Amino acid sequence: MRAIFTLLVLSGPILWAQSDSARAPRAWGQPEKAAIASALIPGAGQILNKQIWKAPIAWGIMAGSGYYLYQNQSSYKRLTNAIDLRLDGNPLTVDEFDGQFTVNQLFSLQNDYRRRRDYAVLGVGAGYLFQVLDAYAAGHLVDFDVSPNLSGRVRPAFGPNATFGANLTFAWH
Repeated sequence: MRAIFTLLVLSGPILWAQSDSARAPRAWGQPEKAAIASALIPGAGQILNKQIWKAPIAWGIMAGSGYYLYQNQSSYKRLTNAIDLRLDGNPLTVDEFDGQFTVNQLFSLQNDYRRRRDYAVLGVGAGYLFQVLDAYAAGHLVDFDVSPNLSGRVRPAFGPNATFGANLTFAWH
């Protein structure tokens, strides 16, 4: 029994080894190329997929969320600087919000801008991820046939016991 077990253990790699043809490197397909292009340069995957009209949308999402991030970070820095000037103990230093806000109001505003900035970082990341995933998904559909020979129809459907629903029919002519 021990000899059979040893034989199976030693011959296992030989029995289940793959041939060299199965180990051949896989060529990069259109979806992978589009995703990598879009990850390196936002909108490049959409251009590679010949959906050029989507590239300005990706750029707009990235630019808009980036600008929102920049504005909130700038306001956060201004408020942090104002708080530092108020709390430095020197009565000769005056911040830009002197006479407008109290120290507690400055702390509250700083927390609001910090939260907005953090949400803007999430927005930039989500916009970036969205355009990469869009390029990847559209890369799968580059060769999809959308000829006029494909048709669909939705009709109401009635079943037993007076239940109703929808009947969706696709036809290829």
